[in-house]
Parts: sequence; structure tokens; C-alpha cells
Amino acid sequence: MAKILGGLGADYVVVNDQAIGRRDARVDHIVVGPFGVLCLTARHHRGPMTVTDKDCIAGGQRIEVAPEARRRGTAVGARLKSATGLECSPIIAVVMIGAQLAVRAMPEGVTILTDGALALWLRSLPRALDEVQQRAFSNALTDAATWTVRSSQRRTSLFGGRSNASAPAPPARSDSPRSTVQDWALFETWVRTGERRLYVHDPDGRCLAFYDVETAELALASETVRGFAEAALGPHMAAEHRVRIDSSISNRTRL
Repeated sequence: MAKILGGLGADYVVVNDQAIGRRDARVDHIVVGPFGVLCLTARHHRGPMTVTDKDCIAGGQRIEVAPEARRRGTAVGARLKSATGLECSPIIAVVMIGAQLAVRAMPEGVTILTDGALALWLRSLPRALDEVQQRAFSNALTDAATWTVRSSQRRTSLFGGRSNASAPAPPARSDSPRSTVQDWALFETWVRTGERRLYVHDPDGRCLAFYDVETAELALASETVRGFAEAALGPHMAAEHRVRIDSSISNRTRL
């Protein structure tokens, strides 16, 4: 399993045997990719197995895998939502290693498949995240605090960053032209040729959004970053402000 997942490529982030803070519960594999967040449970079973809308049956005995897989997927989604501020409903799958499956139906919210079918199935999943969302979940997935800090001790944050609930908001003006306010989003002020703007960039220098203080206008590279931008720039924006979408601003690089 780990070998299959490790061969997915650089566009995927995988963690194995992840504790999720539910009475020592662990998830065998969690993957973040263009398709979203995937929670995988691996089970070994040699021989025939029938998959029904309730669960699996082998040798006349019911094998309960779907309910626990759903519970763990829900826990993972809650943790990642708390860490990123993004809605997270993981894809939940159970891989039956060595089984010969006869699929009559799938349990609600769970896909059951063999290890031989896993790689092709993963690559068939449609894209569900944009680049910003995928990077946010990837950062949170590999951040140990996502899995160890209680959600009540976290404040909803952006792009996988985390801050203490009692920490003050970043100041509207700073002696330094730039100050990082998240793990990988860069917040900066720019005063030039009569313009006074507050920017949010990604680590590669691409502009995600900016707020023009003089015109009270928020410019977004796309609608998908609106929530991030308003949360990051909100303390500095007028209560009444205009919003426009302008994909060309993503071509601007930071100073």
C-alpha cells in the first residue's frame, strides 16, 4: 500500500499510520491530492468476498469495515477543517488486500476495492481542489499540531497556518514592509505612487488578493480565494468595500 501511494507523484502528499486523537484511533493512510482528501483503511483478506450496501461478507460472516472507516474519515475531516478553515469531507475507502471482490453495491459513503485496483481508481478521481486549497490541506496534513492540539485550543486559520486564539491580529501598518501571518501566505503593505495596498501572496510570489485602502476595493485572483482574503485582510478593510475578480493580478510578484 505505502509503495503504491508513494508512486503517485509530487502532486500528492501521503502520511501513513496517522494517529487522529480518538482514543488511540489511527488511519492507515491519508492522501491529499487534486481530488481532495482521502482516508484509506487497509485490510488483509485472502479469498472471495461480497460487498453489499451494508458491509462485506466472507464465508457467510459479516465483516464490518464501513462504519469504522466512516468514523475515522469524519474525525480526519474535522481535524483538517479546524486547521485550515476549509470544509473537509474526505473520500473514504477500504482496500481489501488479496481479496477477490464481488460487488453487489457499495456501503454509503465508502468505496471498497482491491489493492490491484487502487492506483487506477485514484487517478480516475476528478479534481476537487484548486491549487490554494490543495496546498492548505497538504500543509495541515503534515503539521503535527493538526493531530495533537485540541480543536478548542485552535483558531480557524488559513493555508494550513495556525495561531493562538488569544493572539492579536496583525497591525494595519508596520515598520517592516512585510510580515508573515501564516505558515506560507505572505502579508505585506505597499505604499507607492499614491497607492496604499495590502497584499496576500503565495510562497512563489503570486498575488492572491490585495486591498486598496484609498478606494476601499478588494481585488481577488479568483472567487475561490475570497474566504482566505477576507479573513486575512478583514481587520484592515472598511466595513463597506467593493469586491472585484481580476485573474491578471496573479501575474504580479511581490517586491
